[in-house]
Amino acid sequence: MGEFHEAVIIGGGPAGLTAGIYLMRAGIDAVLLERGMVGGAPLQYEHIENYPGFPEGISSRELMERMTAQARHFSLSIKEFAGVEEVFFRNGRFLTRTTDGEFESMGVIVATGAGPMKMGIPGEAELTGRGISYCATCDGMFFRGLDVAVIGGGDSAIQEGMTLANLVRRVYIVHRRDQLRAQKILQERAFANPKMEVLWNKKPLRIEGKDQVESLVLEDTKTGEQSTLAVSGVFFYVGLVPETAFLGDLVDRDEGGFVKTHDNLCAKTEGLYIAGDVRRKTLRQVTTAVGDGALAAVNLEHYILENR
Repeated sequence: MGEFHEAVIIGGGPAGLTAGIYLMRAGIDAVLLERGMVGGAPLQYEHIENYPGFPEGISSRELMERMTAQARHFSLSIKEFAGVEEVFFRNGRFLTRTTDGEFESMGVIVATGAGPMKMGIPGEAELTGRGISYCATCDGMFFRGLDVAVIGGGDSAIQEGMTLANLVRRVYIVHRRDQLRAQKILQERAFANPKMEVLWNKKPLRIEGKDQVESLVLEDTKTGEQSTLAVSGVFFYVGLVPETAFLGDLVDRDEGGFVKTHDNLCAKTEGLYIAGDVRRKTLRQVTTAVGDGALAAVNLEHYILENR
């Protein structure tokens, strides 16, 4: 058998780190497994303005570094670059198989979040990393002085578009409808930014370019008319895909693949709790991830104390 801990937390974003803080403070031996570096989805953004306690906002990197330091302060064992391949449940125990060995536990909290959805249009796969990106904070610097397109109309698309506007010459927001879904305050900032332009009722058909992105072919959703937009980069923000494949049939999922939970955040398998963006919910923010992490941890603590 693998290394034993009372609780295994999968995912090192705000939900996972909060769960770790709560479990360690409650005297539950926990280990956190993260397939990359700790920090999670917030690291895709430069600045967070709506996390309580920071009137001027805070750098997303600093916020996640503080959460990580707090978890380490309570002696949470954190294993980075430990990609989870599968979770099994047998004889009242969970076995989590990773690229860094196996971990046995009484309970598991899954806080793996969700990754960017691919559109699957021609040119997307071929030119990913050569002008196509899903993270403005990661790749924006490569497009200094160039024109780029952002696909989407929600909070992420507009936030990332504004990040890009600080670096590039022009940002085209390509949206298939005639109004944005983003928060009003974000919309107002985008409309006021001289470097940002919204292309209404347009959907991308294909991305063209030999070795690098050269243009984006668009279709008008009302007239069907096609047009070509010359850009050097295309950033996609069209939805999220939850990271749940490793859970097999231990959980029930909705049509989008997000895990269904009870009110106490337990999945259909007893002892398995789900927190953050990976579960079915209506709002995906750092604040809600932190709340999920705390609730999942407290309920897992009760489960472990009853079954020790």
